[in-house]
Amino acid sequence: MASRTQVIPARDTLKRLRRLLDETPRLAPKFKAAKNVVRAFRRPAFYEVSQRCNLFCEGCFYFEGPSLVKARQAPGVETWRAFFENEARERKVSMAYFAGAEPALEQERLFAAKDFFPYCNVGTNGIVKIDPEIPFRIAVSVWGDAETDAKLRGADVFRKALANYGEDPRVLVYYTLSAWNLDSAREVVIMCKDHGLPLTFNMYSPTTPYLDKADDGVANDKAYFRLAKKGHTPSFDDETLLACRSLVRDLIQEFPETIIYTEAYNDWATRLGGMFDVDEETGIAKNCGSRIIGNLSYYGTDLQSRELKCPTPDVDCRDCRMYSAGWSTRLQIQPHDVLSVEALETWCDDLAILGKIFLYPPDNRTSMRSAPRQSLDREPSLNAIP
Repeated sequence: MASRTQVIPARDTLKRLRRLLDETPRLAPKFKAAKNVVRAFRRPAFYEVSQRCNLFCEGCFYFEGPSLVKARQAPGVETWRAFFENEARERKVSMAYFAGAEPALEQERLFAAKDFFPYCNVGTNGIVKIDPEIPFRIAVSVWGDAETDAKLRGADVFRKALANYGEDPRVLVYYTLSAWNLDSAREVVIMCKDHGLPLTFNMYSPTTPYLDKADDGVANDKAYFRLAKKGHTPSFDDETLLACRSLVRDLIQEFPETIIYTEAYNDWATRLGGMFDVDEETGIAKNCGSRIIGNLSYYGTDLQSRELKCPTPDVDCRDCRMYSAGWSTRLQIQPHDVLSVEALETWCDDLAILGKIFLYPPDNRTSMRSAPRQSLDREPSLNAIP
């Protein structure tokens, strides 16, 4: 068995992968399923559909930073529809993410997109129900129980989300873990279980301006910097990271039918020192799969392409543990994933969970078969494996 610390040069990854698959036929079905998940993300795009919100979340990554560009006037619905149709037809976008402040406040724009993309994913706080006719994966953000939500977000969000979405097959709750809310995680999982909703985990990742305010001792405001101060933010330190790892591991084992997560990903997301290799000069993660490069694109509410480092550009890469960035990075097989049969099987298992988190409907085989077999413009390409 190869050591986890052994380094295999990237150019040899594909060769090693082929060898492992030849030597371990039982992995063939898992690997085929993993390849299908990768293909669903062959050409992703982010569409900012809203610049309005009904909450004031502490350290909001959308409003608490300089990258926000306020649109003078958003296009009409027919323009949105024509734009989405062109994105699907000409650029062949396979995965559409609908983001911004609160997309549920601009549902006519979601309706404009619903007929064009194989897979769609929209993030929401759950206060306003997204129409049942919109067939997207709905990622409902939760920060804690009623008391914690009210403190960190300004309203009892979770109970409203449960009332709106109980038993809704489109919905996945993602609980944003932070140093301030670990003690309410179990209660949230139980409530999701009782309402027939699966749950996954996100990890709080601060923006650089938010951390700067805390470090500089800036006075608190009534918006997105209400609670933090120097030495007291929701950010993880080594102690809370290890506590988070242990908590999530226990919850996965206790609620396997409710929690959509893996212990391997949990170990990676909570590792000390950060998830990504960050360039010391620019402060930008070099190995993050959520970087807006290659086939990944981002459009503002004016439908103009924006050149950003990632869809959450004000988040500090050194402290970023966001589920979107982490799972995007897992899409590309890495040298350490082919160190052994066990490592490759772990990657396949992670990809199966990634599919459950992001893809709806979960078995969209028609669109997958009709889609061109394109890579993610990163090497090694899984399409080289038969």
